[in-house]
Amino acid sequence: MEYRLTLAYRGTAYAGWQRQKNALAVQQVVEDAISNLIGHPLQIHGASRTDAGVHAHGQTAHVSLTKPFPEKGLVHGTNHRLPSDIRVTAAHRMPTGFHARKSVVGKEYIYRLFRSRIVPPLIAPYTVSAPSDLEVAEIRRAIRLVIGRHDFSAFALAGGSHTQPWRRVFAATVDEDGRELWFRFVGDGFLRGMVRALVGTLLDIGRGKRDVSSMATLLDGRPRREAGPSAPAHGLSLERVYYGSQWQPLAGYEA
Repeated sequence: MEYRLTLAYRGTAYAGWQRQKNALAVQQVVEDAISNLIGHPLQIHGASRTDAGVHAHGQTAHVSLTKPFPEKGLVHGTNHRLPSDIRVTAAHRMPTGFHARKSVVGKEYIYRLFRSRIVPPLIAPYTVSAPSDLEVAEIRRAIRLVIGRHDFSAFALAGGSHTQPWRRVFAATVDEDGRELWFRFVGDGFLRGMVRALVGTLLDIGRGKRDVSSMATLLDGRPRREAGPSAPAHGLSLERVYYGSQWQPLAGYEA
């Protein structure tokens, strides 16, 4: 039986989502907790491999169980065995064939900025300091160019899907509330480091270090070195993972 889990975590203490040999990752911690709950070792499969230091509000994963398990018990039983910076927020029993990564049709990321040299401590773990005089209008002009299907090689870190650098972005926006800025990207998939590189390049445009027109050039498969620097990891959060209408839960529980 396939169960889809929705997870939220602070990525600060972890080397990303994916299990690694020489560093602690979120996947390992969650697998250990569920294995302890179920009574035998098992593997979970995540929808997105968030990088070291990146957070998640709506990561999803699936686990295959040989026997039915109450969804409410799966949520609270796992959380009882997890550290406070990782939480399962929902569990749903899914139709046969569901796969947390292979069934994905879209993902949503948000990057948070605060236009001041001093970031309030209550939001500092999830928000990056930015110049107060950013030209937000220029950033908005540039971010619109990201929408569509492009070769995002200029925004991919080493180790990503460089043999298939084409991705489709459905939505790309920047919103502001006082000194806070939120970059929002929704797409069918993202290359490794892609969102952070996009944000770093957009910030260069907002600082006047490069023209809006440079974004169009970069979206034509240019080398990584021609784009801006990667923005810090702790400003980024995986907000939501989208699935097609055929993957309706058979049963579920949300905390």
